[in-house]
Amino acid sequence: MNTTLRVVAATTCATLIVVSAVLGGSYLGLAAPFSGDVYESIARGPVTGTERVENPYGRATVRYDEFGVPHVSAANEKALYYAVGYVQARDRLFQMDLQRRLIGGNLSAAFGERAVESDRFYRKMDFRSAADASWRELEGTEAGAGLKAYTAGVNRYIDTGARPPEFALLGYEPTRWEPADSLLIGKLIAWRLSGNFADLRRATLKSRLGPEATSELYPDSMAHDTPIIRNGSDAASFDPAAVATDASAAGADGGETAGDFAALYDAVEPFESRSGVGSNNWVVSGENTASGTPILANDPHLSLSTPAVWYEMHTTAGESMDARGVTFPGVPFVIIGRTADVAWGVTNVGGDFTDEYTYETRNGRYLYDGEYRKFETTTETIPVADAPDATVEVRKSVHGPVIERGGRTVGVAWPGFSATNESVGVYRLNHAETMADVRDALRIWDVPAQNFVAATRAGETLYYPAGQYPIRVTDGEVVRGDRIFNGSAGEGEWPGYTPYGTSSWSGFVPFESIPHVDDPDVLATANQRTTDDPPFYMGTSLTYSEPYRGARIYEMLDARTADGATPEDMLAVQRDVRSQAAVSYATIARNASAGLSPDARELAAELEEWDGEMRADSRGALVTHLFREEFVNATFADEFSAAGLDAEYYPNPYVTAGLAADSQWFDDGRTDATETRADVARVALERTADRIDRHGYETYGDVNRLDLNHPFDREFLNWPERPMNGSQYTVSNFRSGGDNVGSSWRMVVAFGETPAEDTAKGVIPGGQSGVFWSDHYHDQLDEWATGEYKPLTLDSPSGDPDIVFESDLSGSGGVSA
Repeated sequence: MNTTLRVVAATTCATLIVVSAVLGGSYLGLAAPFSGDVYESIARGPVTGTERVENPYGRATVRYDEFGVPHVSAANEKALYYAVGYVQARDRLFQMDLQRRLIGGNLSAAFGERAVESDRFYRKMDFRSAADASWRELEGTEAGAGLKAYTAGVNRYIDTGARPPEFALLGYEPTRWEPADSLLIGKLIAWRLSGNFADLRRATLKSRLGPEATSELYPDSMAHDTPIIRNGSDAASFDPAAVATDASAAGADGGETAGDFAALYDAVEPFESRSGVGSNNWVVSGENTASGTPILANDPHLSLSTPAVWYEMHTTAGESMDARGVTFPGVPFVIIGRTADVAWGVTNVGGDFTDEYTYETRNGRYLYDGEYRKFETTTETIPVADAPDATVEVRKSVHGPVIERGGRTVGVAWPGFSATNESVGVYRLNHAETMADVRDALRIWDVPAQNFVAATRAGETLYYPAGQYPIRVTDGEVVRGDRIFNGSAGEGEWPGYTPYGTSSWSGFVPFESIPHVDDPDVLATANQRTTDDPPFYMGTSLTYSEPYRGARIYEMLDARTADGATPEDMLAVQRDVRSQAAVSYATIARNASAGLSPDARELAAELEEWDGEMRADSRGALVTHLFREEFVNATFADEFSAAGLDAEYYPNPYVTAGLAADSQWFDDGRTDATETRADVARVALERTADRIDRHGYETYGDVNRLDLNHPFDREFLNWPERPMNGSQYTVSNFRSGGDNVGSSWRMVVAFGETPAEDTAKGVIPGGQSGVFWSDHYHDQLDEWATGEYKPLTLDSPSGDPDIVFESDLSGSGGVSA
C-alpha cells in the first residue's frame, strides 16, 4: 500500500465491524493488530464545509439529519443512486467489503487461516455464480440502471475518498465494486434467512433416536391455534398434482433416503439460517384504528453488530420516487420502509426452501437418469494472509452445489442459486403509490420468501408471503420436502429450476395460489406457520418458529383494536416483554415444591407473584429463564448424550413444555426409579438455585445483557454494556449469550388523511456511523434499549447540503473529492 493511502486511512479511523450472525457470524475473533497507542495518535479532525463530488449523471444533494441519516435528493434516478453509492461507501465501506468477502469466500486473504473453512463453504456453494446469473437477468430491467449508477458511486468513493483505517491496519486494499457485488450481498441475506439443512438434521435424529421419537419431538406441526392466517386465505385454488403430471422426473419408490448425516450436518450447521432469529410485523386496517386509516409495524430480529446491521436513508428522485427506510449496506434500495402513500414490512416465512440429494457414485462420477455423469468440477485457490494459499474443489450436480463429509456426498438445491429478481421487487416497492404497485413488486419476488404486510394511505391492507415455493416431484407424484432424496433416481426434483442459470419456475407455486389475505382487518406474523391447512407442503416445526410471539401479538392487537387502535398502542405492543414461554415454565417450576431444599423452595415461591414479564430488574424473570434451560437439559441430556447428540439437537421449548407429565422423556435411564415431569422440575430448580448462588445473580439483567464489542476490543471502541429487558420469546425481542440477537430495526407507520398527519417512527440499535468519534456512532442506542423512537418522516433537513454532486465541478467552491 502506498504511503498516501496509509496516511489517508490513519486520518479517518472508522470502526472495524464484526460480520453479524445474519451476515456471517462473529466467529472471526479478530484481535487488534496494534496497541491502543496507534488509535490515540490518530487525527480526528472532520472535513468541514460542503463537500463537492463530481457526478456524471447530474446534480444531487445529501443532507444529514440530527441522527446521521442521509437525505439524498436528485432530479433523476441515476444521479440519485450514484450519490447513494458514494454515501454508503463513505459511511460503511469496510462493512460492505467484509460482506462480499464473506459470501464470496475471500475472507482468508484479509484474516488468514482462521477464515479458511468459511471460505471453503461459501466457495463450494458458489454464491458468486448465482449473483452473476442474477445480474444478467437484472441488467436490462428498470432497476439495472440504478444499480450501475450506485456501483459507479461506490467506486468514486473507493478511488477518491478517505480509507477507513481497517484496510491499512489489516494490510489490504478494497477492490472495485461491481453490480454483482450488491446482488452477492443479497444472496448472503437470503441464505441466512432461508438456507437451512433441516433435512440433514432430521435424518440424523431418525437414525440416532428412531422415527417415532423424532416424530414426537419434531412434529410436522406444533400443536397451537395461532397461525398467521386465522380466518381464511384469498389464494386462488391450486392443484400441486398438475405440476407433477407435466414433470419428467425419473422414477423410484419415493422413499426417504435413510442414514446418519451427523458429520455432514455438524460441518454445515454454522452456515445455515440461525435458530431463534425471527421477526414481528403486523397491519391493522382503518376499520380497527381510532383514526380510520391503517397502521403498520415491523421489527426484524437479527444478530446485532457494531456498526448496526441496517443503514437508514431517505431517497428522493424528482416526482418519481420518495422512499425512506433501511437497507443493508451494499444494497442501493430501501428494503423495509415507506413512500408517501405506502408502507411495507417483512418477516421471514421460515418454510422449507432447501433440499438435499444423495447419489450413487463410481470412480468420481454420480449416477443420474440411468448414466454415470461427471460432476462439474473446478479447483479454486483461496489466498490466505500470512500463510500458504489453500485450495478447494468446487463440485456441482444437476441439482446444485455438492457438499461432502463423513462419507456422504450431497447435492443442495435452493431457489437462490438461480437467477432471482428480488432486487427489482425492492426497486418497485420504493416507487409504490398504490397497493397494485405493491402486488407488482411481490409478484416477481423470488428469495428469501418473506411475510410482507403492506398498507396504503387510501386504506388498503395486504398480507402476502411472497417467494418461490418448490413443488417436489418423484415418479410423477408430489412428495413432501422434509426428507433427503435419492438424487440418482431423480427423486424430489423441482421442475423449472436451473441452478446458476435462468429458471422458468414452472414447477413452483403460482403467485396467486400462495396463501395470502387481501385487506385483512388485523393480521400479524412472527415466523409461526402460515396457515393450518396449506394446499401444498410449506414447512415443519423444524423450520417454523414457536407460536409464543405470534400468539401474544394477536392477544394484544385483538384487545387494542376493540375500541380503535392508536399509534401509541402499536408502540406499546412492540415494547411488550411478557413471555408466554416463561409463564409456562414458571408453572412447571411452581409445581415442583415437594422435596426441595430451602433455596430452591424460595425460588418456587418467588414465581407465585411473578407477572410473567422479562424485565432486567426482575428476579422472577431470572429464575424462570435459568429454570427453562436446566429443565430442558435435565429432560433430554441422558437420551441425547447416549445417542451422541449434543444440546444443539434438543427439541424446542414449546414441544418440551407440551410433553405429558409422565412422558418417557422425563425418565432418567441412568437411575432405577421412573421419573416424571415433577421429578425433572425438582432437579432443574435445585440446579437453578445452585447456579444463581455460584454466580451471584440477583436479577434477570445480570444474565441478559447487551454486550456489543468492537473486535479490536478497546474501551473507546466498544458500545456501552447494559442490562436488557426482553427475551427470545417476547415481542420486544432481545437475547444475550454468544451472539446478541434482537430487534435490529423498529418501525411504526400510521397514515393520516394527509402526509402532515402521519405518525411514523423508527430506531436502530446503535447509530448510523461506523466512525467511532462520530456523534452518530451509537447515538440511538439509549433510545432503542429503552423502547424510544425517532421520527420517520419524509421531510428533509433544511440548510446547506453536506454533500453536493454536480456533473461539472469547474469553478465550484468548497471541499472537492
